[in-house]
Amino acid sequence: MKRISKLLVLSIIPAMLSGCGNQPQEETIKVIDMEGAEVIVPKDVKHVAAISQSASDLMMAFGLGEKITGTYRSFTYNTWVNELYPQAANFKAYSYSVTAEELLNDGIDLVIIQDTENAQSFKNAGLPVVAVHQYSPTGAFDDEVYEIADILSTIFPEAKDKAEAWKSEVKATINDIKEKIGTTNSEKAVYYVNGEKSKGLYYSDGGNSMISRIYDVANVRLATEKYEVLNVHKVSDEEMINLNPYAMMIGGSYQTNLFDSLTKSEVWSALDCNKNNRVYHIPVCMQGIENVGAETSLMLKYTANLFNPSYTFDLCSEMKATIKKYFNYDLSDSDVENMSKGLSKTGENMIHE
Repeated sequence: MKRISKLLVLSIIPAMLSGCGNQPQEETIKVIDMEGAEVIVPKDVKHVAAISQSASDLMMAFGLGEKITGTYRSFTYNTWVNELYPQAANFKAYSYSVTAEELLNDGIDLVIIQDTENAQSFKNAGLPVVAVHQYSPTGAFDDEVYEIADILSTIFPEAKDKAEAWKSEVKATINDIKEKIGTTNSEKAVYYVNGEKSKGLYYSDGGNSMISRIYDVANVRLATEKYEVLNVHKVSDEEMINLNPYAMMIGGSYQTNLFDSLTKSEVWSALDCNKNNRVYHIPVCMQGIENVGAETSLMLKYTANLFNPSYTFDLCSEMKATIKKYFNYDLSDSDVENMSKGLSKTGENMIHE
């Protein structure tokens, strides 16, 4: 069931006079995060712990990269990050379990986080914490696609024009795909492997996730759509046999390792999708493009083309245009080939275990 997107409210709280010397306090901004929480953020944020790949990607795409002090550690596993955005070499790598003390020592004045398990300790230390997700806590991931961009442009008004242009691009892409392929409510089930972390072939997403929304636009369905919570359910071998998906897509920096695991597994290699050569890579650019980010339109087009051959799409030209537009980097043909397979610029596996 679709829900009405939360409205982000920008409100500058009037400066208040302190009791000593009548010095004004810092102005602040009020923002509603993706969990519906009201967060008071300093108006002039300078040091962000962007413990979210999507937030990091979009901040750089919107011209806010200099605000990032640290990012989620798995974001740094992707060797394309430093290639596309050399300043990222200075980003500190944070885990979801980073302590409030470490963030305070790093001078952080805003935390943007995807996994909120440790968020309360940050709040207790006086740090403003904004939650962003790749899933909807309340239903289908529809309008939520745009909420990270809305949050960023609320906190950083200087990014509003770029954020609005990105939103318009994604909406136009969705409308164009729907006009060209229609809505067939296909029963073709696609199993998605989240290769952001080293959690194996069983690590997938549920029906209220971004990848489910992408598949919906492409007229296929997520094989694990009955599971509602992101990255919690891990599909067993027995369940996988019963699901028997039409196709499989493997993403993330660990995808080369995961393809090797599939080949070595008697159960997974025997699936129809593998025997019929319908196991596909998800390109890795600044991040895996199945996540909300500058590359969202690219992922929508790529997926629509995979499962609707009549939909015209050229990965090479589209990827070059996307990376040039958002990160001002000129990809070569070999760059595109390597990105499309989740490999480094030199064609090597990005993760060695």
